[in-house]
Amino acid sequence: MAISSNIIQKLLPLLRPYLRDKNERRAYLIRALGTNTPVLNRLVWDVSVDVFITDMVEKLGEFGEIHPGQPALCALLNVIREEVNGNRKLDIDELLLQVNQELKTPTPNFVWKGVQTLKGHSELVRSVAISPNGQILASSSNDQTIKLWNLPTGKLLYTLAGHSSMVTSVAFSPDGKTLASASNLAVGDGNIKLWNVETGTLQQTLDKGLLNLRVSCVTFSPDGNTLASGNIDATIKLWQLNSGRLDNTLKGHGWDVNSVAFSRNGKILVSGGLDGAIKIWNWRTGELLHTLNRPSPSDIIGSLVSWFDSSVGVIWSVAISPDGQMIASGGSEQPIMLWNSETGKLVRILTGHSGKVYSVTFSPNGKLLASGGDDNTLRIWNYQTGELLQTLEHLSPVYCVTFSPDGQTLVSGSADSTIKLWRIHGS
Repeated sequence: MAISSNIIQKLLPLLRPYLRDKNERRAYLIRALGTNTPVLNRLVWDVSVDVFITDMVEKLGEFGEIHPGQPALCALLNVIREEVNGNRKLDIDELLLQVNQELKTPTPNFVWKGVQTLKGHSELVRSVAISPNGQILASSSNDQTIKLWNLPTGKLLYTLAGHSSMVTSVAFSPDGKTLASASNLAVGDGNIKLWNVETGTLQQTLDKGLLNLRVSCVTFSPDGNTLASGNIDATIKLWQLNSGRLDNTLKGHGWDVNSVAFSRNGKILVSGGLDGAIKIWNWRTGELLHTLNRPSPSDIIGSLVSWFDSSVGVIWSVAISPDGQMIASGGSEQPIMLWNSETGKLVRILTGHSGKVYSVTFSPNGKLLASGGDDNTLRIWNYQTGELLQTLEHLSPVYCVTFSPDGQTLVSGSADSTIKLWRIHGS
């Protein structure tokens, strides 16, 4: 959404003292938006202050809301508001009202349409990930390979071979230069591998040993220094990437850890497992903050009994909203559930899939949730209201879904070995 030149002229004298150079600009915007908000990659940092502010305001306006009800530009103004007083604070309050008013125009209706089907894997597609710049798609499969695709064209760039069993998970580093992958089993080797995205070559293998059992999932911390892995031994391992060494092990799940996700601001790590538990961690200290969907480990009797209670089923996937306030979970015996990350309370239930939900993911602007399930569908939700917006179909169960950084493309991988690209269109 465009911001009027009138407001830009009012913003220039207000913002100049705080955005004088690259370091100040980055510091304030990261405080307001988090480290991985896609719009940060679109800004030109080394320009004059007035040019930067004008360009930044336009791009933040186009980006929209950092989370529901909070436009990105307003998030920045609120951060700066914390450092001023008196008339300055009143000036910012007035501008916040004007910016909100300009951005409160009716949102057009959008529909997702299939634009391309990528074929190259010979078996089930387990995981998909998109690079931070939105140019490269990575996919992994039961066929023991990883494929890198040019996302805008759908052209296959590389096939990465090196795992000796199905590749369960792929994830890009925040700078987009490294791809991490995990596999089911490795004999005489490690089953976490780091690849050079530009060349498609293997950089490093973690945790080499005589026999390494399943690593179900991997994800990078927002600062790119740590890789978290969810493992068959019910642990979450935190790897220090500078050294390639194991930094810490988080213990608390009863069985396999199927999914892990960092919050955008890096404060928490969320995990979901075969035991049906969802856990929220202060991963830097190793402290378990909340256990959802299961009794807390502090309740020893309840915890022991719960491992044999199949009524809550398996958690296959967890995701954290861009603002860090909401956790989504998908599993085997329940609908999609939305939880408050601070209190651990259940907020909303989304019903629509007729079977297991294998994957959940939030859109970058925090407005949508996408889910894939064994009913052969990919579903798009307004998770704030619980409304099912659209249902898209595959020929087989959908095991993985992800949004592009600009939120305009959705990618899904299926048991039929295909990857589908969906793009948003105004209706």
